[in-house]
Amino acid sequence: MLGRRVRLGDWQDQKISTYRKIREAVSDNRWDDAAGLADYFVDEASVCFILYRQWISDLSNFLRRKGASGEDVAAVNAGIVDKIALPDGSPWIPHKHWDLFKQQQRKLLSHLYREEPEAALESLDVMKETWRQTHDRDVDHTYGLMSEIQERHGGQGIVEMYEGVLVPLFAWRYQKFDIDQHPWDEGLETLMLVACESMRGHLVGPERTGDFDLIETDDRFIVRFDPCGSGQRTLRGDWIEGTPARMEPPYNWGVTQEEASWNHFQKGICLYCVHCIILMEEMPMDRFGYPVRVVDPPVYPDTNRDPEIRQRCQWQMFKDPTQVPEEYYTRVGRKKPEVFGSSNFEAPPLPEAGALGLPGTG
Repeated sequence: MLGRRVRLGDWQDQKISTYRKIREAVSDNRWDDAAGLADYFVDEASVCFILYRQWISDLSNFLRRKGASGEDVAAVNAGIVDKIALPDGSPWIPHKHWDLFKQQQRKLLSHLYREEPEAALESLDVMKETWRQTHDRDVDHTYGLMSEIQERHGGQGIVEMYEGVLVPLFAWRYQKFDIDQHPWDEGLETLMLVACESMRGHLVGPERTGDFDLIETDDRFIVRFDPCGSGQRTLRGDWIEGTPARMEPPYNWGVTQEEASWNHFQKGICLYCVHCIILMEEMPMDRFGYPVRVVDPPVYPDTNRDPEIRQRCQWQMFKDPTQVPEEYYTRVGRKKPEVFGSSNFEAPPLPEAGALGLPGTG
């Protein structure tokens, strides 16, 4: 289904970060396994890095299409980048930091091939931290642009922006979850694999290692992130670098200001988290008759540090997509249909996934 390599293993193994799996392999002197996982760590990161290159470009172009001059958009981007300097104060240059990450991965591999455990683990931690810094600043840059779009064009601007950004992403990753094209047991396995992979790549979790909770019940899989590495970290702030929620100074970026189907009729949802609702709930409901994932995003403010009660982002993936409860349709302003699969719904055609040039196409 994916046409590329992916980490296998049972679902309880999938919730363990690739970072942690590398550490386990080094501790067990499984050097080849550690090296293979170190390569795959870059695969997980690449999906995110390439996607943000596309999104940042798309969001900037959206501002231009809505009437902003090239100079205006350049100034907006420069203002955002000024706020997301690296911890040592040096300027944020994405490709430079990405190249540093890959250099550090090669250094990790050199220690693995020489069977040097202490040096390997030290290199792994440096490499992981460089990826965290890279990833988080790409999220910040993306979010700053989304906030600018809402400030200039309101909630409808966010909807229009996501129409342009998400249709290619839906064709790339989500069209394969149509039960008229693929049996659901195959689709669900793929859905779970890419869900786990993407969250490991986003380095979810309070220590930003990529570890998360995964619960299986009779009718669904539930995955929870504390925080997710993108939207919830935006709402909560960066606990590692000690910076505040991006709704607060010096960022002052916005959250949803109106109640609409695309934010579950809630104010205070982060503008980044909205894409999960549109992409995983609304778009597949309208094309297939069911959501591919049911999303419960956090709401700003998200300040409680008590691990027993603080907010966690949650995804639910149902073993039978036709049995998703009605309540999840109602909260996005829809009614559960009586038939399912794309042949029962009319929707604009999607671009060919293979023509998009995105990672993971298959």
